[in-house]
Amino acid sequence: MKTLEEDKIKLVGDCLTGSAFLSYCGPFNSVLRQQMIFETWKQDLTTKELPNKEDFRLDTFLTDEVTVSKWSAEGLPSDELSVQNGILTNYASRWPLCIDPQMQAVTWIKTKEAKNPFEILTFNMGNYIKLLEMAIKFGKSVLFEAISEEIDPMIDPILEKNIVKEAGVNMLTLGDQKLEYHDDFRMFLTTKISNPNYTPEIFGKTMIINFSVTMLGLRD
Repeated sequence: MKTLEEDKIKLVGDCLTGSAFLSYCGPFNSVLRQQMIFETWKQDLTTKELPNKEDFRLDTFLTDEVTVSKWSAEGLPSDELSVQNGILTNYASRWPLCIDPQMQAVTWIKTKEAKNPFEILTFNMGNYIKLLEMAIKFGKSVLFEAISEEIDPMIDPILEKNIVKEAGVNMLTLGDQKLEYHDDFRMFLTTKISNPNYTPEIFGKTMIINFSVTMLGLRD
């Protein structure tokens, strides 16, 4: 009880650190993430005398051991960077765009989503909009695999989550179609390009996550 009382006060700084991680850290490698969180942000909180936990850990604050074990069983490596990427993929507010030259993210997402209704799409498919519309209506997950440095502007309303409530029902307009938006709908995008040059607009619309393998990840 005493520990929980102390933790409750320290939630102010911890929540700020956690939300900053979810907003900004995705594109960076593990070294830069460590520097941002523990050498810059945490020190800044201490300087400004905002309460925060000294032994703060992202994996215990934003997820739990059971979830991490489940991800590991589904094929996500258990090193710290991969666990952080799992957190970003599942909990960030924007749809994830995974920089995935070694195809770790693709393998994990396919295994993770296999138990749900699931579509694998590319922007080169002639009927991808039709399949995407069906996924939105019926709450399927979709994976856009091996995308280039451009994203079809047709899917901008989905990326921007332009959802409006009409008569108590969530609706989304895609092209000239007005669709009922199912809450179970999930979208993932992956690219094999190791150092893609995305525009600031794409950074703003998606959660770019760097899945490039680290030496520690390979060792694990």
